Amino acid sequence: MSAAATLMPLAVVIPIVGAVISPLIAKLNRKLPLIVGMIAMAGSVLVLVPVAGRVYSGSGHVVVHFFSAQHPVHGKLLGIAFAADPFGVMFALLAAGLGGLLLLSLLSEFGGLGEREIGSLACLVQLLLAALIGAALTADTVNLFVWFEVAALSSYGLTGFFLERPIALEAAFKMLVLTSIAGFAVFVGAGLLYSKEGALNFAQLHNALLGGDSRVTLVALALLIAGFGTKAGIAPFHGWLPDAHTPVPGGISALFSGLMVDLGIVAIARLTLQVYGAGSGHALLGLITGLGIASALLGAIMALAQDDLKRLLAWDTVSQMGLLLTGFGSATEAGVGGAAFQLVSHGLFKALLFLCAGSIVHSTGLTKLSEIGGLARRRPITTAAFTVGALSISGVPGFSGYASLSLIHEGLLHEPVIHALALVAQVTTVAALARATWLGFYRRRDEEYEHLERTPLGMRAALIIVGSACIVFGIFPSQFVQRVVGPAASILLHPNGYAHAVLAGSGSVPVSALTFDYGKVSDLVTTAIEIGVGLIVAAVYLRVSEPRPVTWLRRLHTGSVNDYVAYLTGGIVLVAGILLGG
Repeated sequence: MSAAATLMPLAVVIPIVGAVISPLIAKLNRKLPLIVGMIAMAGSVLVLVPVAGRVYSGSGHVVVHFFSAQHPVHGKLLGIAFAADPFGVMFALLAAGLGGLLLLSLLSEFGGLGEREIGSLACLVQLLLAALIGAALTADTVNLFVWFEVAALSSYGLTGFFLERPIALEAAFKMLVLTSIAGFAVFVGAGLLYSKEGALNFAQLHNALLGGDSRVTLVALALLIAGFGTKAGIAPFHGWLPDAHTPVPGGISALFSGLMVDLGIVAIARLTLQVYGAGSGHALLGLITGLGIASALLGAIMALAQDDLKRLLAWDTVSQMGLLLTGFGSATEAGVGGAAFQLVSHGLFKALLFLCAGSIVHSTGLTKLSEIGGLARRRPITTAAFTVGALSISGVPGFSGYASLSLIHEGLLHEPVIHALALVAQVTTVAALARATWLGFYRRRDEEYEHLERTPLGMRAALIIVGSACIVFGIFPSQFVQRVVGPAASILLHPNGYAHAVLAGSGSVPVSALTFDYGKVSDLVTTAIEIGVGLIVAAVYLRVSEPRPVTWLRRLHTGSVNDYVAYLTGGIVLVAGILLGG
């Protein structure tokens, strides 16, 4: 076992240790949890860097760590294993690096809290980040369930952190109910797979399922997709997501939408492409694509209709998760590679946008677009950061979303109807963010704000660093596509190679031919049309009353946890019916 493989578990252990220490050390000094948290996340990154160096060597590699030295015997594995592949390491590094910046922003914003509160906040954030890194590296279903639950428990605490606000308790309760049902579905799904195939490890499960899917394994898949779809905020399992962002600070919203929801997408991508395999049947890929495009359209339309900036961004997360799922469901190298790239792009620009929203709330106490405006003159750094985020999410060349969106659209060309609907969702997204940018920042506001607090230094540093990353990934995407995104797509699209590498203790993935050409005329023309039409839609929407279909969609989202549980239950039945009927 290589040194990188031996040290790999420390990427998860270090943040957990930091989470345990933070509440204790806060009693000595309220600044110490910030120092401990930053050291912990930096330590996690330092552990992952040599792993990444090994994983991305050549065409791509799989590094495996078997806990308790329980190695596979004749292709069978009972113990827990971490398997660092190009896809998982990419997300693990994103969670550790971006998570550290979000921790800096949060603890900087709330440095005035009491020692108990600041220690608890640092603890919950580090636990959540440890869970995300663990989910990215794990190689079996039950261990994935464990990290799902750790992330869920941390998110309940973060959502209801400010207990004096009834809206925070309500949002935490909705999240608790829906994700508890989701967690139960994941656990039962993993149990069904074990009872039928006698395996928990992804690689062993894939080999066992090569003989064909039974009704038991399809029911298990339906439960797993529904459970992880709830964590990702995919329709119709999305009811908790918009409400969870309303009461929490911008940094926590950035953590939820930029990183936590990706756990669900990572799990579904692995189950669909690595465990069951893209060749397991058209019903599975059709289901994933259908759920994705429905979420992309619903989230974009609802985002366009919002007055509350944080709810607008939360609904856009529903849309972006749908777009990611659509890319993975294409099962093409360009589509899957674009979705993997978009996982990074979305983490950056959505975290940036929510940090800006948090900065606005911190400075003005306001969150509704109808109540703010004129921030371009009063808050230039926040305005520049939000503009960068809006340009990135819109796919403007030179910003991080352009390459990833172009690759996704390229991967959907073989499905003209899905491709057209994805373009409609993107146009609506452009309109929603253009409208928000105009109303919040560039619209003239003559009267002064009642109070305008100074943005904390840590929050400003996070805005500048994350905004710069959006530009860097936008200007220089080619090397990232070739060295990171291509191998990530290959490992997902070659499940036999992944299974062999895991059960053998190490191995390489097939060479990827994925590239990105910045000067491709079709991409530039498509992007120009999307942005142009999106700006027109935004201008029109500013001047008309709410369309009736949007009103109907609003009425479906009553805010009642009973209704959202009904949608989730109906979604489970729908997914199971499609898989069993296909």
